[in-house]
Amino acid sequence: MTYQLDITANRFDFIDFSEASAFINLMPILETTVELNFWGVTLLTSKQRRKPLDLQGINLEQPNSNIYVAGWSKVTFLEVVGGEVRVELYDPDCPDTFLKKNNGKHVILQNRWHFKPDDSIFIYELDCTADWPAGACYLALASKGPAQFTFEVSDCISARQFVLNPQKYSKLGWKEAHRKVSARNVALCETG
Repeated sequence: MTYQLDITANRFDFIDFSEASAFINLMPILETTVELNFWGVTLLTSKQRRKPLDLQGINLEQPNSNIYVAGWSKVTFLEVVGGEVRVELYDPDCPDTFLKKNNGKHVILQNRWHFKPDDSIFIYELDCTADWPAGACYLALASKGPAQFTFEVSDCISARQFVLNPQKYSKLGWKEAHRKVSARNVALCETG
């Protein structure tokens, strides 16, 4: 089931992109509608927060945990008027090693789209990892319209599950591998 969540203005604070990989493509031209795809977004639903995000219809084994979306999700921003994207490049085979110029400074790809601030504009800021080009990414989009987050409920796991096994859930195909293990366990129980 596809879940669509309004994350306009301050509701954007319920979404954590710090563990997410973004597919940004450095956007040479900024459109008025911007759609970005992410893998590994965390929804801040834990009851430990003073005001957690309430998601109807999503039940986890650990109900007092944040939700990690171990799959593709999409964020759509409407009426975008400006912003900035900055990617500090690193070696994709060794993410702890940032690429450097001859002068020793890090290689940074950046684009800015200037806008005139006013009270009708909300600035959405996030830090994540850019998948291509590979690097640490900062993104800010100034928008006069709504923002929406779309994801598959079947991709939701507790953030605790992700923390205990990040290699498993940060890769494509984790659900297929999970189904094979579950089917094997059922077969063992039926024959055992």
